[in-house]
Amino acid sequence: MAFDGFFCIAVAAELNNWAGARVDKLFFSSPSSLCLSLYRTSDCKDGRVSSRSNLIISATASNPVIALSKDEPMRPEQPTAQCMLFRKHLLNAHIASVSCLKEERIIRFEFSGTDDMGYMKKRFIYAEMMGKYSNILLCGEDDRILGASSLSDITASARQIMTGMPYQTPPKQNKVSVSYAVSSKEAFYSLLERDGQKRADDFLVSNFFAFSPLVAREVVYRACGRTDACVFELGKESFYDQIRKLDDIVEKKDFTPIIVRNKDGEGIEYSFIEIEQYAPLAVSEKKESFSELLIEYYGSKTERAGIKQYASDILKVVNNSLTRLHKKINLQREELEECGKRDIFKKEGDLITANLYRLKQGDTRIRLYDYEKEIEVELNLDLRITPAKNAQNRYKKYTKLKNAEAILRDQITKAETEIKYLESVLDFITRSTNVNELSEIRKELVVTGYIADRAKGKKQRTPVLKPLAFTTSGGFAVRVGKNNRDNDSITSSADKLDIWFHIKGFHGSHTVLYTEGREPSATDYTEAAMIAAYHSEKRGSENIGVDYTQIRYLKKPNGSPPGFVTYEKYWTAFVDAVMPKVSEDKEKE
Repeated sequence: MAFDGFFCIAVAAELNNWAGARVDKLFFSSPSSLCLSLYRTSDCKDGRVSSRSNLIISATASNPVIALSKDEPMRPEQPTAQCMLFRKHLLNAHIASVSCLKEERIIRFEFSGTDDMGYMKKRFIYAEMMGKYSNILLCGEDDRILGASSLSDITASARQIMTGMPYQTPPKQNKVSVSYAVSSKEAFYSLLERDGQKRADDFLVSNFFAFSPLVAREVVYRACGRTDACVFELGKESFYDQIRKLDDIVEKKDFTPIIVRNKDGEGIEYSFIEIEQYAPLAVSEKKESFSELLIEYYGSKTERAGIKQYASDILKVVNNSLTRLHKKINLQREELEECGKRDIFKKEGDLITANLYRLKQGDTRIRLYDYEKEIEVELNLDLRITPAKNAQNRYKKYTKLKNAEAILRDQITKAETEIKYLESVLDFITRSTNVNELSEIRKELVVTGYIADRAKGKKQRTPVLKPLAFTTSGGFAVRVGKNNRDNDSITSSADKLDIWFHIKGFHGSHTVLYTEGREPSATDYTEAAMIAAYHSEKRGSENIGVDYTQIRYLKKPNGSPPGFVTYEKYWTAFVDAVMPKVSEDKEKE
């Protein structure tokens, strides 16, 4: 893990520059990710200037981040009880100091402010960056726990994290500090002799606080030019010298934010010192700050994880609805098949009615001649009622099945339309590139009744996104829906002479070419068709059909789901489903 004890010291030293900043806003973007919106003023040549930033504390094993960012993470629709607790104690408080606990991967934020009575108070946040045991704890002035992102069970033997209990650091490990080794060369040499057969990097990790495997390998590499050397293979003096240099960097806080990139430019490691061990397969790049480093390294991973998690929640709703509809439609088709047998009951009723003069109550099985088919048939009668009543019951059964057939056909048609709608939602989910787009799709599912509106009556914070906007080679505007509500919006707001495009026979976005009273060229038509094909489930396909027609020929049936239209007059173009070379209008998004 690159977020080791040394790295914690470096991050804390950088964040301490924001001492004095006020906490303006606070929220949890996830149960283990806290965001504090900070405001501060500082002196400069032109007087006092103000600045704002968002302090992000993400205590997760996969994305450990403590950094300042200009961008604010997406907020949940409703604050949790945990969020309200943190707000109660930290809103409008000022950061007094930021420090790293000695020999721990724990950064402590000290806040000063006033309580409800106006008395000064202190509060602490302990950000424990310890892999799967990472945690964010809020403590009072007496260092008793007020709340945490993860509370332990009372049966926990090693360390209990419960409200009201004193804050305790994790159990001590049987290790020594690097400063101790530097101050006592003899003690360091004795450790070397004791563990001479160990790999040198393992020796550092197992005997000294704050080392990550990456930094341990780097120290060994600088001492002997290899990362896999054993202790006995290293010169004592050169090994000690590298340890001393590392301690000097830590003592002077002479840290350098470094991200290590492979040949593809992908970040594979990060550290507070130059990393040479991967040369020439990877290079070290210096960043402006540790915040920039962490946001860049984990930002895309965090965003992808957030998109995946958000999408999975929506996908679960849609897939469950599709499963229910498919099951329902299969049962209805079986019932419809039974309705096809209704003529049998009418025929039996006719035969019984034609032979009433021969029948009497009490008959249970009769043989009657069918003159149409010229065959003799056997029928069962209910002995409790008259033959005429038996005939009436068969006519009623016939009428019931006839009426049921009409209802079932209507229900099956509606279910098939609903399935097509939900499949179009699936297509939009798979093509979404950020959480905001997924949030718009979720809103659509709330409006259509597939998801309960938990935030009913509350103000929505999610920004309203506009459709994608492009400009063709001929200067014509093109807009593309990001979801079915977008599809309805751009279609209903377009002029009747504007041109509507949609991939033929598959799910995709509505695409509108705005003519503004002019006639687009063939190139403009082709580019708009390619845009429509690209923004569909057939993205990347070759020679795919795209229907296009004027807006005036579209019809939206009453009661139809979002994004559903019908059309009869249209033309079809065949294009490759790739993005043409057109300009994207970011302003209109």
